[in-house]
Amino acid sequence: MPAPFLAALVFSNGRWLLPAAGLVMLAALVLALGYHRTRHQLPPHVRSWSFGLKLTGFILLALCLLQPEWVSERAEPGANLVAVLVDNSRSLDVRDNDESRTRAEALREDLTEAEEGDSWLKTIEEDFTLRRYRFDSSLTRATDFASVPFDGEASSLHGALDSLAKRYDGRPLAAIVVLTDGNETRLPDPAPDLAHLPPVYPVVIGDEAPARDLAIEDLTVTQTVFEDAPVTLQVAVRARGFKNEAVVLKLLDKDGAETVASERFVATSDDFSHSLRFLHRPTTPGLTFYRLSLGPENAADPKKPEATLANNERFVSVNRGRGPYRVLYVCGRPNWEYKFLHRALAEDPEIEMPALVRIAKREPKFSWRGRDGESSNPLFRGFRGLDGEEQRYDEPVLKALNVRDDGKELRNGFPRDAENLFLYDALLVDDLEAEFFTTDQMDLIQEFVSRRGGGFLMLGGMESFAHGNYRNTPIGAFLPVHLEKPTEQAPAGPLRFDLSREGWLEPWARLRENRSAEEARLNILPPTRSLNLVSALKPGASLVGTLFDGRTRWPALATQRYGDGRAAAFLVGDAWRWGFKDPAQRPDADKAWRQIIRWLVADVPRRVSLKFESDPQAAAAGVARLQARILDPTFRPLNDAKVLLTLTGPSGDPVTVSPRLSDTQPGVYEASFVPQDRTEGWFRAEVTAIDAEGKIIETAEEGWTPNLAADEFRRLEPNRDLLARLAAQTGGEVYAVDDLDKLARKLPESDVPVTRTLTRSLWHTPFVFILALGCFGAEWVLRRSRGLA
Repeated sequence: MPAPFLAALVFSNGRWLLPAAGLVMLAALVLALGYHRTRHQLPPHVRSWSFGLKLTGFILLALCLLQPEWVSERAEPGANLVAVLVDNSRSLDVRDNDESRTRAEALREDLTEAEEGDSWLKTIEEDFTLRRYRFDSSLTRATDFASVPFDGEASSLHGALDSLAKRYDGRPLAAIVVLTDGNETRLPDPAPDLAHLPPVYPVVIGDEAPARDLAIEDLTVTQTVFEDAPVTLQVAVRARGFKNEAVVLKLLDKDGAETVASERFVATSDDFSHSLRFLHRPTTPGLTFYRLSLGPENAADPKKPEATLANNERFVSVNRGRGPYRVLYVCGRPNWEYKFLHRALAEDPEIEMPALVRIAKREPKFSWRGRDGESSNPLFRGFRGLDGEEQRYDEPVLKALNVRDDGKELRNGFPRDAENLFLYDALLVDDLEAEFFTTDQMDLIQEFVSRRGGGFLMLGGMESFAHGNYRNTPIGAFLPVHLEKPTEQAPAGPLRFDLSREGWLEPWARLRENRSAEEARLNILPPTRSLNLVSALKPGASLVGTLFDGRTRWPALATQRYGDGRAAAFLVGDAWRWGFKDPAQRPDADKAWRQIIRWLVADVPRRVSLKFESDPQAAAAGVARLQARILDPTFRPLNDAKVLLTLTGPSGDPVTVSPRLSDTQPGVYEASFVPQDRTEGWFRAEVTAIDAEGKIIETAEEGWTPNLAADEFRRLEPNRDLLARLAAQTGGEVYAVDDLDKLARKLPESDVPVTRTLTRSLWHTPFVFILALGCFGAEWVLRRSRGLA
């Protein structure tokens, strides 16, 4: 509470201080001598009382010579401003326990009475200029409070106070009275410093939480490359007043017509919090919307209604991306690994794997090896002229498989520039020595991972890792393992694969839902016999899998982040054994390869990407802010693209928004969108980028689910802690609605910018003389009662 204004006793005739003091001392001396003579006639306590009363009378008369005045300060009428803010958001549309009216209805009646009669509003207006405001997601001037609609879709208390402070900057704003429940839709993080505000007096609306309510309090969506359940929805729910009752949480399609999954639980207490998890695999790639619905298992009892149904539902968007993702496979010889990889990925419509297979190494050219006039490799004899892909003797014999563009892709071998290599999302190198690549190509592969953000996986083999002379090369620089010769002895006997501690935490490294089932699968996995040995993992790398020979565990699968991409080393050279020996194990082997490749391309950026910018204040106001990032073929920012942005909501009517190039981020185009219905629902945004030549680069899509109603009713009890911190931070005090009259009377005596001085003379007031005469009279009565004159 701010300190009251200065009030002091002032003596305006100070030159009489010494005479007055002398008079008091003389009177005290005379009285002391006089009562000393009566020591045998009066008891000691009577003498003391008589002396004190008579001396007090003389002191009062002496003080009158100094002309005492009582000086105080008070707010100058009409010179200071007081702002009264009323929360008109939907969060007040809640019934408290045993109340027939909602908080909004009760507050509206109180405000109507305050506007019509002699009330706290009129008391404030006697000394202050009153300004009326209402706020939800923004601050709005109100003519009167009787007509305030409580239909705001969001509540931003801190935003309203900050806006008010800016509006009255430099003006004599004395106090801010806020009638609210303190529940903001989204609390700003970090909380703004409001110490520059005048005293804020929060008036708490509402009692404790209602007795009966179901609420979805929080929702977290995570996506993994775990093939059986790539999407995990973690939902925190709360049930109040449903003790021993069954509650069901349903995952529905966006229209609520089809139940995708459901979870049931029983509330074991009156205030029961619970966490539920849905493991779901969307049937289609790309963007999908769902609806979460929480309710009692049995029909709701109309005699026991919930406080609100607005917090029983939430929309959620899941964007798994849309392929095809392209993975370039390069190997040094035809082998079993390619067969199993190709077969596994053929079942995934979202992944394409063009391959470049070396059939024969480069050989020196000698004229005697071929026929007269023949310069190409005899391996292609009989096929000449069909596609022009025959190689010379001094070139490696390469075969491109599963390629696009009528066989033109990879016709010239491994890409030699960023524009062609960066078309792929990941690169697999299998049993291929470093000398296959030129120095420029290895630098290009390093940029592919670090700058383009691509995935890189090297598979074990006779020409991989240290055996392929990758040490001290740009490729060896970003591998997660050191390629020096290990100090341990080579493995002895068959090797069993197992997951490391970190590997058990990676969903893409597991094929079963629980550990016991996964351990059972690993125990029957055929042993391997080929392993590329490394000295150690690099700092920051993660060991996912190991091979065990009965005495030593050897690194088998390691990963690490490198720049914007990721690199992995699979040191096993004969993983094909896992799907070769037993046909029953082939589905697991295929699934393992698909999950590894899915992980490799999961976070690879595209040339065109779209996201909804995280802006709590804008989100609380129901405003969507979008950012589209456009890159050129070498994955550098593109600033001259034409960007088309379309948004579609539940109504189905598309809305076109024109983004503009960001002033601070190259290649980023920004736009804002305010839907007509901001309460709830889903919105699909699609961006199309066109280059300077008029060609479509790519399209991208993203989803937005405002859930403002659910956020607004996430908490039903008033946030008293927040309001108390707000009052303490600004020097105010928390009040109840019934204490508003008390607050109105106290405001004029508080610390305000503009004041007036009030002076009241005390020396010639009747009270002082009556008090002095009373002292003399009381002394005389005491003496007379003892028989003295």
